[in-house]
Amino acid sequence: MKKRTAIKTGATRERNILDFRKSGWKDIMVLGKYNYKKAHARLAPHSHGQMLEICFCSKGEQVYEVNDTLYRIKGSELFVTYPGELHGTGKYPEEKGELYWIIIHIPKTKKPIPFLQFENELAREWYRQLLQLPRHFRGNTSMKIKLENIFRAYTQSKNLLRHIRLQHSIADFLLEVIRASQTPALLRQTGRMEKIDLFIKDHLDEPVVLQELANLVGLSLSRFKAWFKEDTGTTPLDYVLKYKIKNACLLLERSKHSIADVAFETGFQNQQYFATVFRKFKGMSPGEYKRRAIKRL
Repeated sequence: MKKRTAIKTGATRERNILDFRKSGWKDIMVLGKYNYKKAHARLAPHSHGQMLEICFCSKGEQVYEVNDTLYRIKGSELFVTYPGELHGTGKYPEEKGELYWIIIHIPKTKKPIPFLQFENELAREWYRQLLQLPRHFRGNTSMKIKLENIFRAYTQSKNLLRHIRLQHSIADFLLEVIRASQTPALLRQTGRMEKIDLFIKDHLDEPVVLQELANLVGLSLSRFKAWFKEDTGTTPLDYVLKYKIKNACLLLERSKHSIADVAFETGFQNQQYFATVFRKFKGMSPGEYKRRAIKRL
């Protein structure tokens, strides 16, 4: 049986959620954003009834599970769940990074319901386009700017002009989402990334030196950092550290490896720094991860 849960609206220092329903909106339900400095508990499976949810990952990565299928969402990518779908993060935590989500009510009736004040055939076309969005596709950096425009408009004094700004800003973002979903994906510069991935794998037990990676692909350090962030949605340092932690998990699952051994074999200068980075990405200490892994054996 599907678990249907109420839409969470509680804000914290790391989460900001705008509840449009409080202002009488019937089409846009909420817009949320989190910026996590470390991993958080997993998102339990849930559904939202007749609602479509669009997630935009602006930094880092996140795993989602829908209908027993896993999807890994990276920086500048979008992920869509359709009305009534059970979704969560599976066994994975909500990871370190920045992510936005917008939840939109999709009416069941065939009678056209206004959407952002568009009526009749225009409203029908909005709903048709939104329901045609693919599950997972590439976005762009301008989407973060458009989303932040919505947050800024929401904080302004409540009047008719604010309402117009919000409608315009939301429509601007959703049109960009639709456009991105219909644009053929640009070929990624896999040659560069393949070189980087191979280098990281071959030098797993060494400290991170970004200048070496920049030299590897023939870019200055500043240009390398800018290109890498644009291409992957994360910083080169976080990319390398995440790769190291992924391999550290595999080593910790083998009981013969001590935590100190794993820290050394994955290129961390000391066990304390290893534990700090591990907790940021996995939401727990290496020791706790190792104990859980041993229990599963």
